[in-house]
Formats: sequence, C-alpha cells, structure tokens
Amino acid sequence: MSKRKSEGVKKPRLVDKVGHSGVYPMSGPHPPGDAPAVWPGTWGQGKRGAAGYEDHGESELIVTRVVPEKCRDIMTKDPAFCQAEDKAAIAGKLMQRHDIGVLPVVENLHSAKLVGIVTDRDLAIRVLAEGRDPHKTAIREIMSQPVVTCSPDDDVEVVIKLMERHQLKRIPAVDKAGRVVGMISQADIALRIPDETKVAEVVTSIAQPR
Repeated sequence: MSKRKSEGVKKPRLVDKVGHSGVYPMSGPHPPGDAPAVWPGTWGQGKRGAAGYEDHGESELIVTRVVPEKCRDIMTKDPAFCQAEDKAAIAGKLMQRHDIGVLPVVENLHSAKLVGIVTDRDLAIRVLAEGRDPHKTAIREIMSQPVVTCSPDDDVEVVIKLMERHQLKRIPAVDKAGRVVGMISQADIALRIPDETKVAEVVTSIAQPR
C-alpha cells in the first residue's frame, strides 16, 4: 500500500462498551469510596470501572440475590418537587402528572433544599375544605414541617424504623447539604426488600391508628 493511501486509512478506535455491566450517569451526591464488588457480577467499563460510583453512587452491576443495605439502594431517585412559593394549583397539577400523592417542597430550584412536604390531603383539607383559592394560596402556607428525612447513606433499617415510629408512608432522602435526592415509600419497601416478615411489620405498623 502506498504511503498516500495508508495516510487516508483510519485505524479503528477502541471504545469501551457499557452494555449491562458498566457505570451509567445518575444524579445526586458522590458517596465516599468505591462501590463494593458483589458476586455474581460482570465487570464492565466506564470511567472508574464497574465498581465505580457516579453521582448517586450506583454501579450498573447485574447481580442477583442481593439484599439492599442502604437507602440509596431502594429510593426513587430525583423525585418531583415544588417550590415553597409555588401556588397550590401547581402542586395539584404535578401530582396529577406524576400520579403521586405527595411532593417534597424546596426552598428554590437552585438550592433544592428541603423545607417542607405537601400531600393531596393537605390540598383537600387546607385549601378546598377551607374555601381557599388554589391559584392564590402559596404552598408555604399549607405544607407540613419539619419533615422526617433520611440520608441516602443510612441503612435501610433506619428508614424502616422512621416509618414505623412516625407512621409515615413516604420519607424524603436528603444529602448532607439538605437537598432532596430521593423518596422512599412504603411501596419501595414492599417491592425491594425480600424479607416478607419485615415488610408485613412495616405495613401493619403504619396502618395502626395513632
């Protein structure tokens, strides 16, 4: 092959293929350290390998028979939320759009700092039942506070005990800066915790009258 022809031939570039075993980007705080390797799993690729953490601190290792240990393992990431100065009607529309009954309330979109929580019951009791205009009533006026929260780094047992103690079906997860990064519901416990006895205890405890 001539020199001219060889100069026009591009060598194939090797690219890491993520597939089902690499690290994929998510959102949230970086936890300390690297993710533990859990058998069985397939080592994949990524900036820090399959054992690397990105944002929420999760690896895309495909594993089986693994019991969730931390709140980050079972929480719903990046939940919908509203701002304290938003009107009640906005909260109602967000609940309808996302088919949910509760919204974390943040100080503003920039900080995402948790300042309260508003539920569909709050809208019904504190707005509609009192004859207030949902288009003029700020969420700050009807939200509940302080809010019972957990950390993504807390053991799952911590959030379970909080639910039982306070009889709550949903608990926001906040990082060290107080920003909302997830939401853990009773359904998350039921679907992601393999211990059926423990799940039954949580459901029964929450359902008990105060």
